[in-house]
Amino acid sequence: MSPRFAILFWYYKSPGVCIDRVRLLRRLNPDLPILGLYGGRIDDFPRFERALAPWLDDNWAYRGNGDAEWKWRHGDQMINHWFLDRGQEFAWDTLIVMQWDMLLLEPADRLFAGLRHDELYLPGLRALDEIESRFWWTKPGTEVHGDFLAFKAWLGEQHGSKAFPLYACQFFTAALPRSFLQRYYAKLFGNPMRDLANLPTAWFGTPPPGKRRTLTTAKADIPPSTIAAECLTPGGARMFHPVTTRFPSSRLGIAAWLGRQATFVLARSLRQHLVPGRLSRGKARSP
Repeated sequence: MSPRFAILFWYYKSPGVCIDRVRLLRRLNPDLPILGLYGGRIDDFPRFERALAPWLDDNWAYRGNGDAEWKWRHGDQMINHWFLDRGQEFAWDTLIVMQWDMLLLEPADRLFAGLRHDELYLPGLRALDEIESRFWWTKPGTEVHGDFLAFKAWLGEQHGSKAFPLYACQFFTAALPRSFLQRYYAKLFGNPMRDLANLPTAWFGTPPPGKRRTLTTAKADIPPSTIAAECLTPGGARMFHPVTTRFPSSRLGIAAWLGRQATFVLARSLRQHLVPGRLSRGKARSP
């Protein structure tokens, strides 16, 4: 039996997009708790709270020190504070983290159905030593490299010379068991990890072989043509990141959007096949 899921909607900007996302999340997940975690400017929270209230079961703002940039960089700490202060009051086994620019087009319990109790999902999980020199969070010369060195020093202080393999992921989504948040560090406390083949993650903008780029930390939005192609493909992707623009949240709106995109794709394909033929015939008639 699958764990009981809840959705944590983590947001901090773009109120119009946030409204679209939570409306769609609620339509697709009518029976799941959808809980808000706000990490933006605290003075703006009342405006967001009023706007999102019709679709969220709860909405909590992190009021600790740090500006919005600090909160974004330290989202793990925010989620931990949220869990201790509010999140553990709700009934769930596994928390699905959804950032504001994540587009979900299938019920969350279906997308994450492959998870068992106490299993942890982190997108694109891989050994850090494979990418440390290229990964923005760990490579020398970035503004956050000092945080990485401080974390390694903390591990040494806590655990002495015992070596722990370090891993990296792309934290635009995650599935976090309650037991993980109670203990906080999975690799030190033994929560089993699971990869989900239906959620292929692109490292450095390069998707897995044979896959389109649908989940990535690259700044460029996932193109509408990719979203449409995946939705029109049986078994295609149903979750995309980043998508920082508004998207239809009703069945009719999504169907109309897909219809337009399919028309664009068909028209582009016809142009690619017909125009070169016309040009070649024209050249053949030239003296």
